Amino acid sequence: MSDIDDGNFVFYMKKEGVSYYNYVGVCRLPVHQKASPAIAYAFVDGKYYARIIRVVGRDKNDILADMKAGLCSPITVKTDGKVSLYRCDLPNDVEFKFKYDNKTGEAKTAAYSKSLRNQIGKNIKADPANFSEK
Repeated sequence: MSDIDDGNFVFYMKKEGVSYYNYVGVCRLPVHQKASPAIAYAFVDGKYYARIIRVVGRDKNDILADMKAGLCSPITVKTDGKVSLYRCDLPNDVEFKFKYDNKTGEAKTAAYSKSLRNQIGKNIKADPANFSEK
């Protein structure tokens, strides 16, 4: 590890003797220290629209505490037996949403431009703030 570590490996978990790292290159987010996220960036007509992050296995209350400490105080939008949805407003007209599947432990967050979403929302059927696995 020391032969190849250029400072861009971030430890996030040790399990059964195996240490897990994210390689983040020049982009390092706080989530990399706690999980192995799948991150996507969405663009619409060449404009940066959203950053979408998916994580499996983190506790919902830990994520909410991180949101409150580093971003904003989450507001519950919807909760049913399977899914909880939270949102809050960030500076510069950015909305932050956190969707948690209470059954599977999958968390998805999206930070996106509200003004751009209003401009394009009528022309696009699929929500670009949803994580695409394709």
